[in-house]
Amino acid sequence: MSNEKDKIINQLTKMINKPGGKQAARFILNSLGAMPIVGGAIAATGNIWGEREQQNFNEKITEWASIANADLSKVLMVFESQQREPTKSNLALLLGEVLNVELPPNYPTEGTLQVATILHGETLVEFKPYEEMGWITITSNGNLTNMGANNRIGNSIEDKKRPWGMGNGFVITFNKTLYKN
Repeated sequence: MSNEKDKIINQLTKMINKPGGKQAARFILNSLGAMPIVGGAIAATGNIWGEREQQNFNEKITEWASIANADLSKVLMVFESQQREPTKSNLALLLGEVLNVELPPNYPTEGTLQVATILHGETLVEFKPYEEMGWITITSNGNLTNMGANNRIGNSIEDKKRPWGMGNGFVITFNKTLYKN
């Protein structure tokens, strides 16, 4: 059991050290909260931990893992599947890595939630599964620029994950469906 506990803690620690990782970890912990028996403890861990320091987070996860000892293999399985599929946590990681932005906690009551960006073609492909789920809409704005020199076209954010070659301009719109549970 200790090995599984260490594996979960290591994976969460790696995740939160990435751009957008803290938000992604909160999404994963909250989604794991739906599991019977251990769910309440997991959800509580996700809610208590906001922007606290790493040590506090590790202590809470260790405390939770002790409570959930019997179900750790099941939790680990769910956790690993969450990292492979298009989930809110993976979208948060992708946004952090590519644009250095976080998803706002709530959808605005008026207007839309959008970000203008210049994306490398490979990065655009990474966003497509989220568009297929209806969480985002990607619209070309017709812009084209060399990447890597921190070029700006209006308020567009240049792809930080792959800042080389030619990039195309897009507007990523976050849909209300992303905010529905």
